[in-house]
Parts: sequence; structure tokens; C-alpha cells
Amino acid sequence: MIGRIPRHFVLAAGAFAATISAGSTRAEDTINCVFPFWFGFAPVFVAEAKGYFAEEELTVTWAFDNDRANVLPALETGAIDCTMRTIGESMARPRTAETSGTIIATIDISIGADGVVAGPDIESVADLVGKTFAGEINHPGTVLTQVALNEIGKSVADMDMRLINTDDSIAVFEDDSIAAVATWEPMLSQIVNNTSRTGSKVLLSSADYEGLITDIVLVRTDDYQENPEKYAKFLRGIFRAIDDYMEDPDDFIALSAPEYGVPDAEMKEALEGVKYTTYEETIEYMPMSEDGKLRAVFDTFNDINISLDLQDTPLPYTPYIDGSLLPDLFEGKTR
Repeated sequence: MIGRIPRHFVLAAGAFAATISAGSTRAEDTINCVFPFWFGFAPVFVAEAKGYFAEEELTVTWAFDNDRANVLPALETGAIDCTMRTIGESMARPRTAETSGTIIATIDISIGADGVVAGPDIESVADLVGKTFAGEINHPGTVLTQVALNEIGKSVADMDMRLINTDDSIAVFEDDSIAAVATWEPMLSQIVNNTSRTGSKVLLSSADYEGLITDIVLVRTDDYQENPEKYAKFLRGIFRAIDDYMEDPDDFIALSAPEYGVPDAEMKEALEGVKYTTYEETIEYMPMSEDGKLRAVFDTFNDINISLDLQDTPLPYTPYIDGSLLPDLFEGKTR
């Protein structure tokens, strides 16, 4: 089962108990997950709609919240059990090697759904030097900009960085003093299609650096260690929903778009920039050894985040990333 709870649930941990009806399920079979407003996390809604969590006798509650300042403390206190976001964001300060949170799976890769929209006078990333750039410091679009600037011997320090909430990026970009803004879908397309600044365009996107912007499932370490099967149930539901997307994307979208309050067509367009990682692809990213695809992304972000002053020191790959649930996830289970 899945239940919707208020967006700012994480600020009031006591609210969680009220969302679960007495006797509906054991506490160890309940997961409360908070994640950003991002279409990549739609498999949660499809898994509920298809009854996959119910088959597992698992209750999942959820809320949208983009703010890591809310989510990380909630994981630490046990107010929530799960979040999903980019691996680079997950690694950034205030996380340290001692912070609660274990990555147990990937869920999607951005292949164009994150990016930077630039005004009509900006033709290349070099044109951003000395100009005003708006975004969150650990936003995927900002990370892409840092990588691109680094390729020409520059960095985000060579721009006038204006910190904003990504949710405000549409309004912020209407200020023509803003040379470019970091954002994501659906706002990325909405800005380009609707801005009054004729000639604006997507300057950079995750399609330019495929695999760099990878979303992961991050869970509360102590609960995961005590109740690993609960999280295996959650992952089985997620991967079955991703199978559904591969087989019938229109049905997947019809089931999940209402949760985001957007038309099916808008979600379909945005998901053209997203690649869900199937169960088999996730194993390639997170094999039991440390030489999977996610290791390379992890090492890259250790460097990027330090260069952006988002980490003090490199984080160790293990035990932060743990793929031990994956090899036998569907053994004896429905797929």
C-alpha cells in the first residue's frame, strides 16, 4: 500500500505514526520515503497502482520534498526510511563517512532531463564566464556546468553564482540579468517553450555527459541492516514497475502522471530524457565487487564535489554503497 503525506512531513516526524492505521501492517513492513518532485521516481507510484507492494504486504508512504536540509536529518532521526536523488547530491555536505544512509540500488539515469537553460546571447559555456548563473550549488545542472567549465580551464567560481530554489527557476529566468539557470524537467522544457526571452535554449544537458547524473535509492542504515527483506520488497516493486515502463510506457505514464499533477503528454516528453535502470542494468552498476559502473560515477563525484566545496574529503565507496540485495532479489519471487 502507498499513502500520500504532506510535503513537509519531514519536519514533523510524529505525523508518520498517524498515517498508518492501527494493525494494518507490522512496523518492519512499512517504509516512509521522501524524494524530490522528479518523474524518475514514478516507479513508486506504478508499483502501488499495480499492487506490487500489496503483494509483498509492504506499506509505503511518501512525500515530495526537494530540500536535503529536511531529508538528511529525517534519515538520521528515523523519521523517514528512504529517499531518492542523484548520487552526487547524496554525497555532498553535510554527509560524512559516519552519516546514516546506504545506497542499495540505482533507479534512473538522466539522459537529457537535467540541464541549463541560457539566454539568447549565450552560445557556449565560455560565454557564462563573468555572467550571472542561477541554481542550487549541488544541482545536476550546476554540476554539468562545472564539468564543462573545467574542460576549458574555468570553474563556477568564474561566474556570478546566484543561489535559488530549483522550484523557482521558471520565474527566475524571466529576469534578463540571469544569463543561465540550472533546472530539470518538466521545468527545463517549460522554460524553453514559454519564456519571453526569445532565442533562449538548452545550453547543456545530461545527454552531453550520459551516466554522470544517476539517481539512487538511499535508505536508513540501521533499519536496512535490521530489516533487509523489507527493502528487498521495496526494490522488487520498483523493478517490476520499471519492467512495465519498458513494456508499455503509455500505461506507466497514465498511472503515474496524476501523482505529479501534469498531463500525460508532458510527462511523456520529459521522460524522453530519462533512462530507467532495469534490474539487470542495476546489477551492472552495483555488482558485488567494486568495479561496477556506479563506482566510476562515485569517484568522479568525489572530485567534483570537492572542487565545488561540497565535500571536505573523499567518501569511501563501501559501506556507503551496498549491492548485496541485488543478486538473489527475485529468487523464488514474482517478477
